[in-house]
Amino acid sequence: MAFDSLADRIKAGVRKLLNSTGNEKVEEVLSDIKAALLEGDVDSTIVDKFIQKVRDDIKSKKGKGLVTKERVVDVIYNNLVEIIGSEGQKINVDTVPYKILLVGLFGSGKTTTAAKLANYYKKRGYRVLLLGLDTFRPAAYDQLSQLSKQINVKIAGGGKDPVKIIKDASKDFKNYDIIIGDSAGRDALDDELVKEIKDIRDSFQPNNITLVIPADLGQNASIQVRKFHDILNINSIILTKTDGTANGGGALTAAYLSGAKVIFIGTGEKINEFEEFDPKKFATKLLGLDGLESILEKAKEENIKVNEESVKNVIKGEFSLLDLYDQYASANKLGGVDSIVDAMPGITSSASKKEMIEKQKVNLPKFTVIMDSMTKQELEQPNTIDASRISRIAKGSGQSEETVRELLEQYRKMKTVMKMSKNRQFSSLLKRFGLNL
Repeated sequence: MAFDSLADRIKAGVRKLLNSTGNEKVEEVLSDIKAALLEGDVDSTIVDKFIQKVRDDIKSKKGKGLVTKERVVDVIYNNLVEIIGSEGQKINVDTVPYKILLVGLFGSGKTTTAAKLANYYKKRGYRVLLLGLDTFRPAAYDQLSQLSKQINVKIAGGGKDPVKIIKDASKDFKNYDIIIGDSAGRDALDDELVKEIKDIRDSFQPNNITLVIPADLGQNASIQVRKFHDILNINSIILTKTDGTANGGGALTAAYLSGAKVIFIGTGEKINEFEEFDPKKFATKLLGLDGLESILEKAKEENIKVNEESVKNVIKGEFSLLDLYDQYASANKLGGVDSIVDAMPGITSSASKKEMIEKQKVNLPKFTVIMDSMTKQELEQPNTIDASRISRIAKGSGQSEETVRELLEQYRKMKTVMKMSKNRQFSSLLKRFGLNL
């Protein structure tokens, strides 16, 4: 994705912070995040304000419950959301027919986006008409026509005068719920093209004017968005080309400066590679805190029951073998123990922890059989397992006494590691992000 480079740099800073043993990393991490945002084409003025606001908020929250590391991550998250948008925006189809005009630069992907948007609304039961208003690019109407057939949506247009196209098609507007106008690409600094788009706006009288901008536009995005906004009063923004290698920060900056909200992102060239933009999820991903949420979503989608009480106990480092048994069972269905632990920032970077996970993966089948041979009391209170019980459990499970002792030793080590990682606070932090652990 276009934001992967930006996200990787920010994630690295968060991991560095969560792996630190004290407060000494805070300024270093803020410096890393500042560099990441600047390299990601985010406007320098916005970056400076962001970093200063984070510092001020950290100071204001002293003594309010979170330890320094978690407080910093929490504050960074809240301030990222403030820039990106606290709530996902939607186009409110409050009248029929509802007219959407797509505008943007040459090569921004408006025509494909028009079809994606039409498909989005068609799937939700709306009667949609695509209106081809791009009379500048010779193949524009043919491309839109082919896409309309692909998604089984009606199309109108063709001709050399976009205003005449609107007038000719307007008699049929009453037969549709949503009409999406695909205008020609234009440079907002070109006076002739500005006059044409104003004429289109005045004739079409759209309920919503949506700017389509590519994520690879860089810092030039701010100039274009401001100009488009001055000319047309942009209501919404759709980001395209987010599957490329660009940083994408310029596009987000442009949205922030204009006041218009990003509502959709194109994640690829195919019609179905199009999704609603969720600012909070996006901020969570930038910070690398999306792994556990993805795992829980997968569990929900595949109807895999996860014992949340056991999860909480494991994260706190206050778990029994019974809790561990429950999580082994769930982990197998969700891709293994390593996939769950890898999803938790601040845990995966330790070589000793990785070695522990690898050992558990190898021994998991044996350990499961051993725990099947234990009594409920033994699972709930592993400290009661003495030499005679080890002998009995080994015989009942068909495993060696050495393997039983290894299970108990791994269990004790895992408890120590989880407690040392201070995951009680990390769990509280995740809850603040809406991740229901």
